[in-house]
Amino acid sequence: MCYLLKNAHKLFDEITKRNSHVRNSIYRLYYTSTLHEYTGYEDSTEFHHKKGNVISWTSKISKLASEKQPERAIGLFKTMLLSDQRPNFVTLVSLICAFGAFSCQDMIRVAHAYVIKLGFELEAPVVTALLGFYSMFDIGIAWKLFDHLLYKDVILWSAMVSACVKNEKYREAIHYFRRMLYYGVEANHVTVISVLPAGAHLGGLCFVNQIHGFSIKRIFYSFTNVQNSLINVYAKSGELEASFSLFNGIWEKDLVSWRTIICVCIENQYPREGLNIFLKMQCSSIEPDEIIIRDTILASLQANELKFGVGLHAYIEKNGFLAFISVGTSLLQMYGKYGKFGSARMVFDQLTHKDLIAWSAIISVYTRGGQPHDALSAFKQMQSINEKPNEVTFVGVLQACTALGAQELGESIHGFVTKAGYSSNVYLKSCLIDLYCKLGRIKQGKALFDEISTKDVICWSSMIKGYGLNGCGFEALETFSNMLNCGVKPNDTVFLSVLSTCSQCGLENEGCKWFYSMQEKHGITPKLAHYACMVDLLSRQGNIEEALKFVKEMPVVPDKRIWGALLAGCRSKQDGSIEVAEFVVQQLSALDPENTSCYETLLDLYAEGGRWKDVERLKKFMDEKESTKETERNIMEAN
Repeated sequence: MCYLLKNAHKLFDEITKRNSHVRNSIYRLYYTSTLHEYTGYEDSTEFHHKKGNVISWTSKISKLASEKQPERAIGLFKTMLLSDQRPNFVTLVSLICAFGAFSCQDMIRVAHAYVIKLGFELEAPVVTALLGFYSMFDIGIAWKLFDHLLYKDVILWSAMVSACVKNEKYREAIHYFRRMLYYGVEANHVTVISVLPAGAHLGGLCFVNQIHGFSIKRIFYSFTNVQNSLINVYAKSGELEASFSLFNGIWEKDLVSWRTIICVCIENQYPREGLNIFLKMQCSSIEPDEIIIRDTILASLQANELKFGVGLHAYIEKNGFLAFISVGTSLLQMYGKYGKFGSARMVFDQLTHKDLIAWSAIISVYTRGGQPHDALSAFKQMQSINEKPNEVTFVGVLQACTALGAQELGESIHGFVTKAGYSSNVYLKSCLIDLYCKLGRIKQGKALFDEISTKDVICWSSMIKGYGLNGCGFEALETFSNMLNCGVKPNDTVFLSVLSTCSQCGLENEGCKWFYSMQEKHGITPKLAHYACMVDLLSRQGNIEEALKFVKEMPVVPDKRIWGALLAGCRSKQDGSIEVAEFVVQQLSALDPENTSCYETLLDLYAEGGRWKDVERLKKFMDEKESTKETERNIMEAN
């Protein structure tokens, strides 16, 4: 090492025109040499006492900063000043990095002032470090710092482009990139990676293509991280075929390559492709990390592949991924969405260290799965270990209280929410509105609604639904009209609340009006739930034939809910409804052969109409069906 240093000094002395690149290189060699020597000393004081120069101090400060020990780095810098050592610009770069770990704007300003005091404000590495941290708080200051410096190297240009992208200043990022090329500064692969997202966010496929060609021309294309970035930006630009082609063309795929393409599949609703890529990854030399495992769980959920999810669970346990709480949380959420609450709880119980997210997840799983008692039980367990709930936890707990109509507990949770300072959270306010309206306390629900200064679509939907539950149809429709007048765009959930209210309150004309306006005026395609509301609305008013015609003309295949609503409506009208009921029962028995409740409804209709022969015939059919089921059960038990 000493031999190399002597040769470096000799070469440095022979250079007539020195620039910062050369100076940085000789400093770098110094620090490498010093770090090598430093490893022979256990006590830093002994080392610094022996060396006693700025390079030895800087090497240690830099090492501590890079090892995520900012407090120790700053403390050693103070010791250095007390030792009458004047820092150089590399020392200050390390100091800025240590200050930056605290994300404190005042600390960065102190470092900046010290940089100016020592006269290093024109050193490109120092400005690069300051720019990176100032851009986290005020991109305007970063721009001023950048423009103030006359000599800008490729690292500084790349940092400026990256700072613009992180602050969503995409046009400015492209502007700085083009300025850099105009001034003759050679871009590197980091610059390319920094500027690519700007083109994707601006929808500039032409620009992305240009950068792609530029990277090939400058031989940056061979860098795997450049190819990974191109895969991502092409996908964001809607060019999925280009993304897959790029991925397949990478000779040496790294972990990020696999992670990126699986994420692309999920974001673009191609979950099965994502699962296939995960399986291909198993044949490669790259092992997945916890992020890929989480994404694959999500892909199996999107693809409705429970079997794959169960197999993935076995893989997770075998390879120790349950040690990651985030993986376990994703897994229990998967089981919850499939209604496998026992498996979800088993995964939860296997988690060694349960954090707040895991507790909130299991509570939410139980609540959404119609298991409110289990949700509240989990909440009590969470409280018993002194885990403090957050907004997400309270949302799940309040939804459980609403499902149970638990007034006392709901009011208690309301008090917790207020005490914890979450009263302004609109999601929690919406849950509280749902709770009080479910309890029949519509005035209190309306008071909470009026407290919300900026109402989103969820708040409006909760209030409309609350009025509907309490039979206040006109108030619900008035609230819906107010929402539209406020410029809030309705979604399918709001329309479901409106149609449900119209059905419950017998507002047939209004219900039909808003149903047909969904597609025509608001561009929202009705789902099965909306059609079910319309069938229920027409059936409740005794318009059975019109409801049947509506069902037959539906562009979607009716499910049990729709046929069930029509059958229930048949009981409200005697004349001509039995023939419709017979047809409906045929449809229901085809969808769910094991369910005989529809036959019981038809039996009642026959009896009410005095059709006793049909009563005897249907009873005989039902007895034979039950006898067949009993025989099948016996055979299965025998086997």
